[in-house]
Amino acid sequence: MKFNGTVHSIFDRTVNLKCRTNGELYTIANDSVDNAPNTLIDSFSKRGLVIGDQVYAEGDRLYVGKNAAVMLQQVHVWRSKLPSYPEDEDILRNHVAEAQLWIEAHGKAGGMKPSAETGTSFDQEMDRLLRERSAGLLEALSKGEVSLASHYAIQLIGLGPGLTPSGDDFLVGLFAVMNLTNGPLFKIRHMCEQVVAASADRSNPISYMALKKAVSGQVRESIGEFMHHMIHGSKTEVISSLSRVLGIGSTSGTDIALGLVNGLKLSIERNGR
Repeated sequence: MKFNGTVHSIFDRTVNLKCRTNGELYTIANDSVDNAPNTLIDSFSKRGLVIGDQVYAEGDRLYVGKNAAVMLQQVHVWRSKLPSYPEDEDILRNHVAEAQLWIEAHGKAGGMKPSAETGTSFDQEMDRLLRERSAGLLEALSKGEVSLASHYAIQLIGLGPGLTPSGDDFLVGLFAVMNLTNGPLFKIRHMCEQVVAASADRSNPISYMALKKAVSGQVRESIGEFMHHMIHGSKTEVISSLSRVLGIGSTSGTDIALGLVNGLKLSIERNGR
């Protein structure tokens, strides 16, 4: 393994590293976090680490700061894999309806899911913008108006609360659906890359990296499992995997799930024309 970079940011369950070679962010996460692109799952101690510490690989070890090292002999490679869109949509159609009801009942409000509380005037305006722009994006995609859809998608990036803003998380879910091979949205998936390329300065580096990976369908393992169960699984499997997605972050899981479910619903509608 070759790596040379610095510690970018430190959180309770993750440490983000910035690579000097390609500028991308990589993550070391503890085992309570699922597999994800550019992520190494390890139980190493981050005690004493500070932002800016040097990170480099030498032999079979990744050195992080002065005192931390990750042993790489036992590392197993994981790759994101999404299912293909089904020829028969009956199972998917039923699961979309079930997932929508579950998100309404158990999803966290305050991002893409409206809050029952009135909130401040700022919160109300943020809520309006998220609703308006996501609805415009989905309507444009339903009509095949890629340029207009790109406009709304760009306007969503960086919008909303959270370390990964709600608009970004919604797009991660939607981009995953657009990368389903043989799906109704697969032929216009180039839109995802255009949107992210035009939006590098609209969000923070951590959220931007998630979007950049989602462009090519590289998403967290829990998202891939949910998509697989939506297409091939039972209702019990759908609810179980959806609950894992909803558990991501504060509102992030709900925002991602709404992007996934709305994208799948749109796919079914487009196929029915």
